[in-house]
Amino acid sequence: MQQLDTGDTAVLSSLELYGEHVGEPTAAIYQRFFAKYPEAEEMFAHDRPTEERMMSSVLMMISDLADHTTSAQHSIFWITDHLAWDVSRDMMFDMFEMIRDTIRDGLGGEWTADMDAGWHDLLDHLKPAMDQQIAELEGYRSGPQAVS
Repeated sequence: MQQLDTGDTAVLSSLELYGEHVGEPTAAIYQRFFAKYPEAEEMFAHDRPTEERMMSSVLMMISDLADHTTSAQHSIFWITDHLAWDVSRDMMFDMFEMIRDTIRDGLGGEWTADMDAGWHDLLDHLKPAMDQQIAELEGYRSGPQAVS
């Protein structure tokens, strides 16, 4: 397993501190998401336990990426389902930014430059893998192109 660096540790610390000082972030994250994408509320709005279970999976994936338990390429299996549900690329990318922003805003003065850099690096590693998977799946969905 790859050695954790300061940024990796800072991402993990930010999640832990948020849980200790603010609590469960699901409602705050979805509130931010639905404010930007009101049309997504019908797709994603479920009962609170279901929302928390889904977000718990996402937060676990972020933790696994930060502690190198998994790689970005092995963590994007969920994209297939989300594309099938007509979740846009922007929604997928923005959700991760909104998770980071919710954690940052919740921590306030406890948010550090290392946390900021760690989250930035984590998302910079995740997004290309997401982009590639989306492109492959969208190409597959559109089917073979006719050659003239």
